[in-house]
Amino acid sequence: MLKDVYEKFANDYDEFGSIEDYLGSEKTFFKVLFAENNVQTVLDCACGTGQHLLMLDELGLSVCGSDYSAAMLKAAAVNLEKYGKKIPLQQCDFRQLQEAYTEKFDAVVCLTTSLPHMHTDEDLLRALKSMRDRLNTKGLLVLTQGTTHYTLSLPPIEVVVNRNDFSRIFVKENDSQFQTVHVLDLFHSQERNEQNQYDIKYKIILDDDYRRLLEEAGFHNIQIYGDYDKSPYDKQSRRLIVVAQ
Repeated sequence: MLKDVYEKFANDYDEFGSIEDYLGSEKTFFKVLFAENNVQTVLDCACGTGQHLLMLDELGLSVCGSDYSAAMLKAAAVNLEKYGKKIPLQQCDFRQLQEAYTEKFDAVVCLTTSLPHMHTDEDLLRALKSMRDRLNTKGLLVLTQGTTHYTLSLPPIEVVVNRNDFSRIFVKENDSQFQTVHVLDLFHSQERNEQNQYDIKYKIILDDDYRRLLEEAGFHNIQIYGDYDKSPYDKQSRRLIVVAQ
């Protein structure tokens, strides 16, 4: 059984800000991609706090959300209620989506470095096959992450949020297979003065790894981009975006 590494982090996760602020033209990317492929139904199988569910709903899509973390789903429910949205949520391990869903979707998305929580090829393949099994014929799988050849070469300390009342710092440790991100949250206001640390371990999966794993899982027509403008992925890309059928 997976440990819920977001059990405590979930309450403050959205201190990152809105996804429009830190993911740029992602919404336009999905609008164009899904229109080109006649996508109407979408499963976000690592929906976290629900920000992507809201974005996809705004595009007029029929959306469902699942996540392994009960804490993240609780945060998602609060966010959806805030906007008056009744998007169905399920707690589910994305290696076993068939346990929560009998229906199939035009697209399955697994975004923001979620798949690399799987640390073995066996688990990665189980997850990818589970996602493929929930797709309609010619359905799309979309994966996104911020781990790239370029970002792995950057200095290990990164200030990702710096406001008057709050700072979030990443301290990254890499080896040949894994990246551990130590998240340091510093609240420094009269209302809240505390420090929290969360440690998240990701498997390093890059473009060639994705091609190999996706082909083995039964996908084809695999496209790998370096940004939401669909520029090809290369060693200078700051994002890694996979689209496969």
